[in-house]
Amino acid sequence: MKQKRRYQKGAALALSLLLLLGSLAGCGGKPQEDASGADGANTPSDNNTEYRPSSVNYVSPTNSYTPDTNADGYIVVTMPSSIIWISGATASELAADFHSTNPPDERITDIVANEDGTADYLFTPEQFEHFKKDTYDTGCYAYGVGNFPQSIKTVEYTEIDENGIPWAAVVTMDAALYTASDMDALLGYSYGVAWPANYIGQYQIFCGIPGDEWAVHVTVKDADSGEVISEHDFPTRGE
Repeated sequence: MKQKRRYQKGAALALSLLLLLGSLAGCGGKPQEDASGADGANTPSDNNTEYRPSSVNYVSPTNSYTPDTNADGYIVVTMPSSIIWISGATASELAADFHSTNPPDERITDIVANEDGTADYLFTPEQFEHFKKDTYDTGCYAYGVGNFPQSIKTVEYTEIDENGIPWAAVVTMDAALYTASDMDALLGYSYGVAWPANYIGQYQIFCGIPGDEWAVHVTVKDADSGEVISEHDFPTRGE
């Protein structure tokens, strides 16, 4: 258990910059059309500077939930601290990073830190719909750019309920690369486990799931044999 917590803490720190500046301050890029190689995973570019795992059996988001606007015409979504914690940041740091981003993320009007550790996201109705879909796609590597660990091959959203909300993900990894060193294991956890959990959790909140009811189960399997390597439940705080 101590080893698991150590990896989770390290993974959160490793994720902080990319998650905050990616999801919350402009992920960049565009939805993935079909970047898979013959084996179902993205083929690294010739210069090996960019690699992104593939989303398999991709299902377009169908949830139509939209919160009511406030008196000023904005949608306010409160992100629970248990999701913010995955990125290794506090709500105050999250808001500060958003406000210091240049150019600002045009998909969000504002992020405000609350005293209880949560953060309020302010959107126009148009921003909300855009950001909600981007969050769904980012969690399964179908949106954005980046150089991900090549140990991660694919991700698939599973346990999608009648409202189109995923509650789990299956990630395949090259077991040899994933376990080659402690750093490889840390990076694999950060981007292959905590990454989809973070974005699925955010998406659940954007779909109206209460902050104390979000939950994600991530199963990691060997890409060749299909054998289960590990299983992870979120939220993790308090374990």
